[in-house]
This record gives sequence, C-alpha cells and structure tokens, in this order.
Amino acid sequence: MKPETHFPYKQSFQQLNINFKDSIRFKLMTTVIIITSVFVALFLYLNYVNEIKRLNQQVNNNFSLLADILKNDTNRWLTYRENDVASMAANPLIQQYLSDIMSGSAGSSRARTELLRYWMEVKAQYGVYDEIYFVSKDGEIMVSTNPEREHILRPQDAIINKPLTTGSIYFQDAYMSYYNNKPSIAYSTPVRNLSQNHPKNAGYAGVLVCRIDIQTVLQPMLESQVNLGKTGEVILINENNTAITELRNRPGSALNYNLKSEPALKVTQGEEGLLKGLGYNGQEIVSVYRYLPQTGWGIIIRQETSEIYGPVKYNALRFTITGLSALLLMLLIMYITFSRFLKPVKEMADVARDISRGNLSRRTQIQSRDEIGVLGQTLNSMADDLEQQFKVQKTRQDVLVALSSNLNMCDILNRGLNIICRSYSYNVGAIFLVDDQKKTLLCKAMYCPGQKLNRKEAIKMGEGLEGFAALTQGVQLVTGITEDTVYTVNWLGGSLQPAAIVAIPVAFGSETLGVISLASVNGIDQRDINELTDIGNLFGVAINNNLSHEETQRLSHNLQELNEQLAQQNEELNAQSEELLSQTEELQAQSEELLGVTDELQKKNHELERVGEQKSRFVATLSHELRAPLNAVISFSDVLLDKVMGELNQQQEKYLREILNSGQHLLNLINDLLDHSKIEAGQLELKIEEVDPSAPLEEAITMVSADISRNRLVITNSIKPHSYLVAADRDRLKQVFLNLLTNAVKFTPKSGQITIGARVNNLVVEFWVADTGIGIDKKDQDIIFEEFKQGENASGTIGTGLGLAITKKLLELQGGKIFVSSAKEQGATFTFTLPLVDVGLAGLTGQREASHAESQIKSKSIGTPIMFLQKPVDKAVLLEHLERIQHQHAGAPLTVMVIDDDPVIRGYLAAVLAPRGYKFLEASNGLKGIEKACDQKPDIIILDIIMPGANGFEVMDKLGEESWVRDLHIFILTSKNLTQEERNYLESRF
Repeated sequence: MKPETHFPYKQSFQQLNINFKDSIRFKLMTTVIIITSVFVALFLYLNYVNEIKRLNQQVNNNFSLLADILKNDTNRWLTYRENDVASMAANPLIQQYLSDIMSGSAGSSRARTELLRYWMEVKAQYGVYDEIYFVSKDGEIMVSTNPEREHILRPQDAIINKPLTTGSIYFQDAYMSYYNNKPSIAYSTPVRNLSQNHPKNAGYAGVLVCRIDIQTVLQPMLESQVNLGKTGEVILINENNTAITELRNRPGSALNYNLKSEPALKVTQGEEGLLKGLGYNGQEIVSVYRYLPQTGWGIIIRQETSEIYGPVKYNALRFTITGLSALLLMLLIMYITFSRFLKPVKEMADVARDISRGNLSRRTQIQSRDEIGVLGQTLNSMADDLEQQFKVQKTRQDVLVALSSNLNMCDILNRGLNIICRSYSYNVGAIFLVDDQKKTLLCKAMYCPGQKLNRKEAIKMGEGLEGFAALTQGVQLVTGITEDTVYTVNWLGGSLQPAAIVAIPVAFGSETLGVISLASVNGIDQRDINELTDIGNLFGVAINNNLSHEETQRLSHNLQELNEQLAQQNEELNAQSEELLSQTEELQAQSEELLGVTDELQKKNHELERVGEQKSRFVATLSHELRAPLNAVISFSDVLLDKVMGELNQQQEKYLREILNSGQHLLNLINDLLDHSKIEAGQLELKIEEVDPSAPLEEAITMVSADISRNRLVITNSIKPHSYLVAADRDRLKQVFLNLLTNAVKFTPKSGQITIGARVNNLVVEFWVADTGIGIDKKDQDIIFEEFKQGENASGTIGTGLGLAITKKLLELQGGKIFVSSAKEQGATFTFTLPLVDVGLAGLTGQREASHAESQIKSKSIGTPIMFLQKPVDKAVLLEHLERIQHQHAGAPLTVMVIDDDPVIRGYLAAVLAPRGYKFLEASNGLKGIEKACDQKPDIIILDIIMPGANGFEVMDKLGEESWVRDLHIFILTSKNLTQEERNYLESRF
C-alpha cells in the first residue's frame, strides 16, 4: 500500500429550501404594503408644492412690477433735480445776482435778498432741497439758505472742483454732510462770472450747490409707494454696496453699513433680477433688484419669506399633523409586528454573548424554517468550529510550555509527544531526530500509555514511512490498513493494528531535524494533520534552540580555555605596563605644564576679543554721532553753493567749497574707519550676485563728476552696458570704483586724463583705472595697499591711507585681486579682477542679456518702489532719480514728503526740492508721517529708519497696508548701515 501524500479537507452543507411564504422578506413586504396603503404623504407633498409654486409666481410678478415702478420714479425724480439745478444756473437773473454779490457793489445787498427769496420759494415749492448755496472758487460760501453757513470756508472737494473743471453739472453720490452730519446727495454746477471788474474773473464765478437730505426726502418717497408688511423694506445702495437709506433693522446704518448679500453684489454690477437667499439680518428673504445707470445706484426690494409663506405653511402644518397621527399609528403596528419577528434574533444575540464570554457549549434552540432559522443553525455550526479551534489553541499553548520549560532534549521531546497524543487521542507515537553523520533517524521519545514498546532505535533516511517523510519534508499518511500490512505497532503485549498512521516532518527553515510518527485505531482527520504540521514547526524551533544551546556550551568551554591562556599572557603584559606607567607620569607632568600655558593664552585671546568688540562698538557709535553734524555742514554748504538762497561773492563761494570739501573728507574718513572696523571684526556682509559693472561704475562717476568738472579733467569710459557679468556685491563694487576714481581725481593735475576700461582674461574680468597724475614710485607700490600708509609722492595730500587698503580687502572678499602699474611723474594704472559669471557672456551679453538688463533698468526707474540712499544724501543722485520719476508722470508736479526726526535733513531737502518745483511736505516722526501720508497721499516719500516713536520699519509696515501706495516711490535715507536681511524686509513690505 502506498502512503497518501495529499488528503484535502472537505465539508458540505445541505441546501435548505425555504417556502416563500415562510421567509422574512414576505412578512416584511406584507407589513410595508399595509403601512404604505394608509400613508398619505404623497398627497400632502404635492398639495404643498403646488401651493408654493403658485405663491412664488404671484410674488415674482408683484415684486418685479413694484421694482420697475420704483426704478422709473427714481430715475424721473433724479432727472427733475438735475433740470432744476441746470435751470437755476442758466437763469440770467440768478447769474446777475451772484455777480453783484461777488463784486461787493452797492446792489449786492438787494441781490442777496432777492436771490434768497427765490431760493426759499424753490425749497417751498419742491420740498426736496435741504440747503441751496453758492460757493466761490476759493471755497467761501457767499450766500446760502442757511444764514449760519455764509462766509465760512468749506472743503474744496469734488462738489466744487469737478464742476469748475468739467464745466457741467456734477452729481455728488451719497455722502455724510459736513454741516448736519446726515446722509445727503448734492447737485453742483458752475455759474458764469458776469462781472468784468472782479479781480479773480476766470470764466466762472463759483459753484451753485443744491443739497438734498436722503432720510427726509428720498427715503420717504420710496417707502410711500410700497406696502411690504412688517418685514419688507426698500433699500437704496451705491456702487460700493453701501446702504444709502436707513435699514429697518439697523438704526444708523445709512452710509455706515456695507451689504454683502448676493442681490447687492449683482445690482452694483449692473444686473437686474429676483433672488431668494439670506438677508443682512440672517433671515431668509425674497428680493428683487434694479440698477440705476444714471447714478450707479441699486434698488433692492426685500421681504422675509416667513411673512410671505406664513399662510401656506400654516395650512401645510395642519395637514402634516393629521398625517403624522396616521404615521404614528402605522409605526405602532410595525413595532408590534417586528417585535414578534425579532424574538429569535434576541435569542441568537444571547447565545453569541455567552460564547464570547467563554461558554463554548451554548447553542440556539431555534427550529423555524425561515432565514432566521438558517441563521441559528449557522451560528451553532460556527460555535462548533470555534470550540475546536480553542482546543487546538490550548494544545499549542501546552506544547509551547513543554518545549520552553527546560533545555534538556529528552525531557522536552517526551513531554511534547505526551501532550500531542493525549490532545488528539493517538494510541502510540514516537519522535525521531536526524543524525547527519550516519544519515539515519534516531528514536529519542516514545508514547504508549501503560505499555513499553519494542522500539526500533534507528531508521535509514528514505526507509519506511518516517524515513520517506524526512527525505521529502512532506507529511506522509497511511489509511485503510489491512490485516496483512507491515504497518503494525509491536509492544510487549503483542501487536496493534492501527486504522491510520501519519509521519510529520520536523524542520527549521529548509533543514529537516526529525520526524513525529503517530498511530491511531480511530482514523485521522485532515484538520488534525494541518494543525500537527504547525506543531511540528514549533518542535523544529525548540530542537534548533536546544542544539544551538549545546553548541554554545561547547564554544563557551573552548572560550574558557582560551581565557586561561590569555591570563598568563596578561601577567607578562602587566610587568611591561608598570614600566610604561612611570613614563606616562612624566609625560602627564609635562602635559599639565602645557595646559597651564594654554589656559593663559586662552585668557589673553578672550581679552583681545573683548577689546576688539569694544573697539568696533566705539567706532560704530562715534561714526554715527559724528555723521549728524557733518550731514548738516555738508548739506547746507551744498544748498548755499546752489545759490537758491541768494547770490554769493567769489570769496564766500570759495570758503563754502572749502567747508564742503572738508566735511566730505571727514565723512569719507568716518566711513573708511567704520568699514575697516567691520572688515577686521569679520562683520562685513556681502551679497554676491550677478552684476553688470557698468551700472555701479556710472553711479561712481556721477558722484565725482563735480570734482572732474572743477579740475577740467577728461574722463574716458570704455565699459559699455551689458558687456560683462561678474559675481560681486553691487554696492561694494561701486565703493571700489569710487575709491579708485577719487584717488585718480585727487592726484591728477588740471586738464589731465582718466581712462577706464575692462577685458576678459581666462575666467576673470580685469578692470583698470588709469590717470596722467603724479604717479607712484616703485618702492611705494606695495605699501600703498597697507593700512594708514601713503606713498612718498602723496605726502602733503589730504588722506588717511585707508582707501586702497579697504579696496584691496573688499576685492579679496569677492574673490578678486588688485595691483598697480606706475612710475614717478608718469601717471598710475590700477587694475583689479573679479570672477566672470560665464566665459560665453563676455562681449555677447548685448544679445542675450539686453532684454533682461533693459527690463531691470525699466523696473528700477518705474516699478521698483524702494531706493536706498546713505546720509548725507548725494544731491546729484537724488535729483537724477526724482527726474526719472517726474518723467514717468509726464512732467506733472510731484509731491515729496520727508519723514525724519532730524530738522537739519528736513531743512536741507526743503531747500533742494522746493526751488525745483516739487511740492514739499515734512513730518518730524513716524506717527505724524503715517497720518500725513494717508491724508495727503504723496508721490514720493523720503524715509529715515532710526526715529523716536515709530521707526522706519513700523512706518513701512503701516503704509504697506494702504491700497493707494501701489504707485508710491520710497527712498530710504539713513546713516544706519542696513543689513541685507533688513533691506529684504523693507522691500517685502510692498
């Protein structure tokens, strides 16, 4: 008989035929039909929908008709008012009266009396005008129906300016009156000047104004034509969605409340229609809206739906209550019916709860033939499976406890085999382990209660059921054993013929460790085989652990022997260690001495660092304190030399130039000392970027242009825009050019020449500044780049000896170098290098970068709102930027506002800008500056950073929140050296 290697587990269920009349579906359908037959919801719903539809159509027609009437009446009323004003202004008699009043002639008193009498008749006839008055072009009210307002100045707003500018009637949209603080509208029109003797005769004598009170005239006119119950109202809004008339539920809302509802948004866009939605008070409304193109207003007629649909809802409520009563009755019937059907379901729930609590023997007693009966039988079957699984789980747990109880191989195998045979009712069993050296299976454990088996001690691999299972690593099963079979179990009482024998391999990974052989007289179930296969894997893990433990003990023994050998070697090393210890002590003494010296040096270094920081702070503080008076000296000297305060004689002009030159020299000295201090302290921040050197070069030439003209020097610049792109800090590159040009101008005699050029050399651009000056001796060409050193030829010349030293360090920080080529009395050529961004850009950037550079220049002159200037301000640079901005405004006069706490700066800028046609405003601190800027809305703001109260950063924050600053230009003018982070912050405010 061949062993079976595969025995699939099969289980079938008998299909239950359920009569349709006994099914839950039939019972539920019957109940639902009975309930729905008495339910009248469809009738109620259709009746309600039809009533609502009819009422909606009626409301739409009525509201639309009313809105059209109001729109036509309002347009006609506004047209009448415009005609009234036009006729009064065109009346020759009125013009003559106003001309007499303006001229102050002998008949002016009579003219005033007649004019007021006529105006009072107009007010009484139409009953719409709150005040009629005439105001001169200067804003003085010359005559008014309100005597208290005569001869006072009113603001020159659009009511006055617009008619005088356009020469036509101007309609002033709803506004809050200056006089009575009430919502008003006004019509104003220019009146021609008939007096030829009036000194201010310019075509118009002034403006005729007719003001109308909205609340007492316009709002009552609108409300008198409608009757919208307790919640309805007519709302008039302007083009900004602001309520012109008073809202019913919001007192004081006229010109103070902005409507954000959908009808308000649509009507201000010129749309007309009808909508249902939420009103400004949060209630659902129906609203119709119409647009008045003549004024840009919108008319909204609204009424709450609760008032419109109230009667319909009341009737619907009556029908609904009746329907609900019937529905409750049906629910009661359904409840009784379902309670009867759900009783067995409750029983199944109780059984499931008891099973979840551990009572696996609990079963349902449901015998019905419907779906619930099938569900009860299925629950009992699941309980049987669960009980079997619990039994398997407990067996596995017992096996795990036995396998992990100790590390003795024979003990764990015998205890594990005993648990398996008792749990699965096997009569006999044995465990064989593989002997890799002999290629056999050795019996290590046996089970036969009350008897002693005649066991076979060894089985060859591949021999018998156990050998075949070990060789193939597959479960081997033999069933249907006949009497003449060789598969018998021999024991001392005789032989036992089993009904089935199974051999289960024990493996760890891919390695076979043994076989479990089991025999039963009752047969073996496939589920038991599957579970025993998993248990065999547990045996594999336990046997592998035991073998690993034995191997570990063997290795531990070997390690102990090696440790004893190492102990002997250790004793020899100890002797050598003592000798080394004495040498170590000597070295430690020397090390402690060196540590003492090192500590002393560290203290000295800390002290030097502290002194260096104090020096840097002192230099920075001193430079800031010296700049303020120097700014005043330089600024006012420059103003006086401009001769805007009056002409100067030759001697005065000479003295002022000496003062200006001395002040600039002192300022340059302070700047050099501050830069030198920052470089030495490592605090100089650079912003390396791609720079076109022609731009900073032109700015440097502009700054020395006055000295070039004064000395009649000829300067030649061969560096054209867009020729090169270098990696550099733009401001520091301008400082390098300025230092070299300043030296060239200083040491070149009158009528001399200065030449500037550049060329590409490998991966750098070489720039040179050459002059025809006194030259530099060979022996001095190295020391001139040292701090506070000058050449012999420069003795007696004003200078600190820091300019070239700072230039050299700035270039080195940007990856460049500088050197000089010169001879005494033969001029000097200073050459410096900077890294080229890309070799391919040299000489070709005119094609690839022209558009980019052009856009940069355009953005700098038009779109860039922030310009950074250093105190004292360079007048030429400032005026150049202002002229660019004025050119953009087509030459219109610009308003420039200066916000600075230093009165010297404000006075200097006023002296420079006012004579050149700029309208000048000033503020002494940040808070006043914000208030005045928001009120006057200047074109340009010159802003200081360090001020009491609100500093420049806070001013920028506040102005950045305003909508009118989109076209504003801002110049940051400060003596503070702004970091790149501070510059980025200021630029991000707009």
